[in-house]
Amino acid sequence: MDDTEIKILVVDDDQYILSLLIDTLKAIGYDSFGAVDGLDALGKLKQDTYNLVITDVKMPRMGGVELLTEIRKIYPGLPVLYITGVASPEIISEIVPNGFLTKPFRISQIETLIKNTLAPQKYSSPGNVKKVMIVDDDDAFREMMVESLNVYEFKTIAVADGIGALNTLENESVDAVITDIKMPYMDGITLLKKIKEIHPEIPTIVITAYLSDDEVKSNLINFSADGFFEKPFDMEQIVNLLKNI
Repeated sequence: MDDTEIKILVVDDDQYILSLLIDTLKAIGYDSFGAVDGLDALGKLKQDTYNLVITDVKMPRMGGVELLTEIRKIYPGLPVLYITGVASPEIISEIVPNGFLTKPFRISQIETLIKNTLAPQKYSSPGNVKKVMIVDDDDAFREMMVESLNVYEFKTIAVADGIGALNTLENESVDAVITDIKMPYMDGITLLKKIKEIHPEIPTIVITAYLSDDEVKSNLINFSADGFFEKPFDMEQIVNLLKNI
């Protein structure tokens, strides 16, 4: 499918974000249109055919989660991306979007995510299994994460701290990093910051028992974690996020 044939519906109640995304998508070469909330989007979907929906999560009248639920019922083959600062547990329900467009937006990120979303799914191919790095100083937790992700056919690399993670990333390529916060030698926030500086293309997910700490949550958002989960967590939510980032 040629880019000029792709029609994208952007849904956001923030007029600045809406206009910015529409203009960016048009600059890339996509035919893009806007809706101000979920109800407006459903109305436009009844009137025209779109190849992709990019939606904010929190909106008046109907938010992104409700919109995704309706789209899955009415247009089950239509891909949906969430616009979000971070993929937190409350927006990852049983119905999962096809991906997350995280703020702040980068044109290269938008273009790559759209191409990957609209391309034929390759995840089930044995040659395209995702490799995930797990960073945690708790031996039992690392082992549990490795075993759990292996069940879902992910390849895994496990290290005990942030320094070990950065050293490993010098020689190993990975598709995502899952890290704890409280660790010796280098904590998870520092690791997250360094990964975003050195390897900005690698998605990062934080698992912590300290999500209620406002400073921790602020750091996760400031350093653009792609998702965070509080212990105890639902493994399937993490797997769903890994499949879609």
